This record gives sequence, structure tokens and C-alpha cells, in this order.
Amino acid sequence: MEKRMSEKVNKVLYLILSLLLAIVFWLYVDDALGNPITRELKDVPIEFIGEEDTLPNRGLMLVDGEDITLDLSVSGPRTIVSNLRRSDLRVQVDLTNINAAGTYQRTYTYATSDNINRADISIQGSRSTITVQVATMYSKQVPVSVSVVGEVAEGFIYMTDRLVVEPAAITLSGKEEDVEQVEALRVVVDLAGANGTVQQDFSYEMLDSQGNVVQNEHIRVSDKRVNVTAPVYVIKELPLVVKFKQAAGSMEEDIRYWLEHDSITVAGEAANLETIAEITMGEVDLTTILSDVDQLVEIPIPAGCVNLSGITSTTLSIRFRGLETRAFSVSNISPIGLSSGQRFSLITNSVDVLLRGPAAELEQVMAEDIRLVVDLTQFTSNGMYKVDALVFVDGHEQVGAVGSPPSIACKITS
Repeated sequence: MEKRMSEKVNKVLYLILSLLLAIVFWLYVDDALGNPITRELKDVPIEFIGEEDTLPNRGLMLVDGEDITLDLSVSGPRTIVSNLRRSDLRVQVDLTNINAAGTYQRTYTYATSDNINRADISIQGSRSTITVQVATMYSKQVPVSVSVVGEVAEGFIYMTDRLVVEPAAITLSGKEEDVEQVEALRVVVDLAGANGTVQQDFSYEMLDSQGNVVQNEHIRVSDKRVNVTAPVYVIKELPLVVKFKQAAGSMEEDIRYWLEHDSITVAGEAANLETIAEITMGEVDLTTILSDVDQLVEIPIPAGCVNLSGITSTTLSIRFRGLETRAFSVSNISPIGLSSGQRFSLITNSVDVLLRGPAAELEQVMAEDIRLVVDLTQFTSNGMYKVDALVFVDGHEQVGAVGSPPSIACKITS
């Protein structure tokens, strides 16, 4: 029994193998003898050369014929034609020699993919020419609007006034009736949970006058996407700080001071604000302030930041404690910085100097304790000069000069 089954299986396998060999041999002979076959390809799309560049550059556009297709009859060796795909064939119509609007009859040519030798096949189209209509292109610019949705992360703020859209308008081109449908372009930006500035390219929607989306693939656009920068800044409260330049009789411990506004709220890029803990109002030279004062001071805003408080200045109030002032006429004037060959003579023999300090110590100061020093290092030529003098009060560490430095007129000779 087993032997009979084995013989039947072998016979079937032999018949299948014989059939396969016969088919292969027949295909080989058919191809070798050059017996062609014919295959019909329906609705092959036409490629219009110059539609996307040449015509628009001349202010023209293809309005009829662009969706047309062609039926093709392809003949050739079976091994080529039977494996032919639609994508292996292209029908091309050249529009580059059209310079004006009108209706034109154009012949076409064929192109094949690289794996097919054009000379091995014969192609016949369902008609000899293609009718195309070219019209003047209508164009207009439409502004881009941004619709922001979503709430930014806590502690951050979306800076609407600093929104940047590039380009801010798009040029639409096509048939006038198509282009005129579009009244606006809308970009939707989702800022939900954003903790930093969002900058990226977005697609947009075309809208009509009623806000409905216009979908028209025949409208050409100058840009398919727009770049949107939506600034999202971190919010931070910064204390206002005053620095003081001190000297004898004008020490910080001798005053009481305060600011009308001692902090403001700002917003900025997180990277800009992460290292900023306070705003320094600048340095106040206490020696230039002669008495209690209420002084308006501008608030400097860190670079790249926005003042959310809207407070641009604050009043600095300074009150002196336990200090008095007293004027002296001083004639003890000496130079420094003269070269060995230079001689110094005074034109100004005495000046008034205002000193400040504790009342008890100020009472002990004598005119001879005060000396003025004129630094002439920078003057290398003979002549007459007027120079600010440095004031020294010897033996009285808590007393110092205030107000403008005294000016001394002097003469330098050889």
C-alpha cells in the first residue's frame, strides 16, 4: 500500500515539474522570438512642464487641462510589458513656450523610469494632442492671524504684544473667483502648560468672510507654513536695592533711608532671569547730599525683561542722624604728581570747604587740620590749570568734606 502511495506522489510531482518547465520554456521562446504583447493603461496623469515655475513667473496659470489624463496602449516584450507599472510611464506636455493667456493645442511626449529601455516598447496615446487653457494669474496678499489656545504654566505669562509671525502675510494666486473667497489666514497655537517661549513652523487655514475654512487646491500660496514666535515669560518679583558711596562724615550708618516702592514685578525669558535676584538702583554718593532729601530715582529694568508693575521710578528718602555741617576757609594747599623739573604756584590762595560729622567732633576741628591736595600727574606741560582738590581732615576720622570738590587755579612752570 505504501509503495503505491509513493508512486502516485512521485507521478504528481513529475507532472507539476514538467508543466513548470514547459511554461518557462514557452516564455523563453516567446521572448526570444520577439513576440510582443499589448497592454492598456487607463487614466495616466499628464505632467505639465513649466506649470509650477515658468507660467507663474510670467503671471500666468493653467486653468483647464491640468486634471486631464490619457489612455495608453503599450506594446513590447512580455517580460517588460506584463511587469509595467503606471508609475513607470509619464506623459509630459511642455508649456514653457507659452507667453500669453489663451487656449492651446499641445503635443505630448513619453518618459519612462530608469529600469525600462524606452526603445524596447511602443506607446500609443488615445489622442494626438492635449488642449490646455492658460489665464492671467490673479494674486493678493492676505494677513496671517494667530489664535492662541490653552493656558500657560503657573508662574508664566504669554506676552501677546511680543508675538512675531513670519511672514506676516501670504500671497495667494489663482483664479480671481477662487482667491477672492479667502479673507484671512489662521494659525492655531496651543500654549497649554508652556513654560517657555514657543517658536516653530505652523500650517494655516484659509478662511472666508464668515470664518469658514476654504479648501481649494487650485489656490497657489507663496509660503505653505509660517514661523510663529509666541513669547512665554517667567514672572518674578525683584526687590529694589540702593548702594551708597561712603566717606568720613557720610557713612551709611549715619543715615536712615527708604524707598517709596521697594520691589517691582517683571517678566522675561527664564534664562535671563534665573541669575537675577534684585535690581540695583545705582550708587548714591552720600558726600554730594548736603541735607535730608527725597529724590526721584529711575528703576532700571533687566535687559530683555518687561516691567509688569508699570512703576518706572521710585522716591528715595534719606535722613541724616546726629550729624552737623560747618564751613571752613582753607589755605593749606599742596600739589602731588609734579616732575622733578616742574614748579607749582597758586593762583587760588584759599577756598571754602564744607565739613560734616558728629557735632562733638566737628567742634574740635581747626582750619589747620584741613589740607587740600591737588593731583597734577596728568599735566606734563607748563601752563595755568584749574583742578579739583582732594580734602583731608587730619586727626578727625568721623569728619569729611561734603558737596562739590573745591577747585584750585594754579600755575606750572619749569
